[in-house]
Amino acid sequence: MSFAIAVTAFLLIFPIELPDKTFIATLVLATRYRPLPVWVARLGEVANWWLERRDFRLNFTPLEAGRWEINATCTPRATLLGRHVEIENQPLQPWHEMDGQITARTFVVHASCQPCLVLSPRTPAEVEDFLHEQGYPVTPAVAEADHSNYACYLDLPEGLGDSREEKRKLRSELIQKIETLETPLLRFGYWPEGQRAALAVSGDIDSITIQDFFLRILEVK
Repeated sequence: MSFAIAVTAFLLIFPIELPDKTFIATLVLATRYRPLPVWVARLGEVANWWLERRDFRLNFTPLEAGRWEINATCTPRATLLGRHVEIENQPLQPWHEMDGQITARTFVVHASCQPCLVLSPRTPAEVEDFLHEQGYPVTPAVAEADHSNYACYLDLPEGLGDSREEKRKLRSELIQKIETLETPLLRFGYWPEGQRAALAVSGDIDSITIQDFFLRILEVK
């Protein structure tokens, strides 16, 4: 193999391989800052967690004005969060910014409104499914006069778009709207046991010898 061919192969492959190695830089830079609660897991464990999490629900039972009993249907690993609420007989544990973590699975909450989202009758089911997937409690349509009794009223008759790009844009805007609410809200966190992020490191074996490394350019033919 000529030197020119080897250099050409290296220059073609190097930019493709570079993103695979950025996790090393990420880990190095992370040591410069205060560590966050990060769940380090295999990809299979992450997939199993989302299967476990998809059935989590919050059930609200009104007791009196500004007071509800909450029953969380979830596994012990669930991260239950609340903002702008007061939990009877127990404090919120600091978690992140406005959100505090709730350790109980059955509790009484005090709030200025029911801490969940409500959808209009014409909002399609895909919106409710997406919000449940994101961990937000959703109440079926209620009388228009009662909308102010909930954390946020959402009227999305067009759903979340048709194209992939439109879906990504509308979903991002919806989450941003909910996350900037100044009203009481309960929700499930994305990751188990109070973690704020997840890290899954994967790798592959591209070549055994240097010759294999340079010959990989021929595999695309």
